[in-house]
Amino acid sequence: MIGRSSRIKVVGFGALGVCMLLSTQASLAQQARTRTLTYDPEQKSWAELPAPPPGTPEGDVHAIRVRISHEDFKPALSDIKKFSKRHGEPTAVWPEVLIAKAEALIGQREYGDAHKVLQEFLSRYGGTILTTEALRLEFIVAEAFLGGAKRKVWVFRLLSGEDLGLRILDEICTDYPESELAELATKTKADYLFRIGEHSLAQLEYATLQRDHPQSRYQPYALRRTAESALAGFAGVDYDEAALVDAGARYDEYRARYPSRADSEGVGLILDRIQETRAEKDYTIGAYYERTEHLGTAIFYYGWVCDNWPETIAATKAAERLELLGASGSIGVNEASDR
Repeated sequence: MIGRSSRIKVVGFGALGVCMLLSTQASLAQQARTRTLTYDPEQKSWAELPAPPPGTPEGDVHAIRVRISHEDFKPALSDIKKFSKRHGEPTAVWPEVLIAKAEALIGQREYGDAHKVLQEFLSRYGGTILTTEALRLEFIVAEAFLGGAKRKVWVFRLLSGEDLGLRILDEICTDYPESELAELATKTKADYLFRIGEHSLAQLEYATLQRDHPQSRYQPYALRRTAESALAGFAGVDYDEAALVDAGARYDEYRARYPSRADSEGVGLILDRIQETRAEKDYTIGAYYERTEHLGTAIFYYGWVCDNWPETIAATKAAERLELLGASGSIGVNEASDR
């Protein structure tokens, strides 16, 4: 589990959003240099610091990071093994070694092993300054698994990593709920579930994003996707219309809160189609009762369609059936039942 005893605010994911989270190599390339610069306030400039001497823990970590910045991941992992033998784990820079190891494993696409290293880091050093970096790397691992990367079980067997990816995102949301990373983790879960057709679960995650992150820049997106998830959950006119009704309510809310967006995205047309579908469903019910010779009930449903969905194609068809059945216009349920 991700260090539950630590509650720190994860920062650094603002305007760059998901792109920054995915830009692993760019981040790694920056780290080796920024760790050798210092700011001189008198000269108002940055100065290059000499690299720590080789053979010291600090110097060896620096050399490992230089390898990673050059994408020499395999040699970096070899150097990390040598570091352990030379200096052992109690050194002050051991947390940096674990982060470097996870980075190198991600570079090698060994995501399962990277996750194990990051879990070790978070259990032992959660709450330190490097926790932000560890969580960023965990997010990258989760996205890799959700993108189709396999995880190794035993020696040769490979299994889907989607469940582990979702679990990582769940733990980020649970352990660091106030962070921007938690916001992105919730959105990523919702998008994944929507993509694989788990629309009811996706709808719950988008609703969670709206509820838990009211100031999120994804508020309009989440509300729109909630409506889309509800609509996608409607199985057809032969099934329950609860999802369709819910979708209509969500789209109405979206149009009320974000009218310009709704107009540009054609939400009005979507609402028209929802009305057409609901009218067609009620017309289908009427047609069923007509076929089974329950004419009073059929007349009631045809009249209901004409009254509630007068501008729809189904209303036109219902009016024709009413005329053929000798019932003009709409008719109440009691009156229909008496026929």
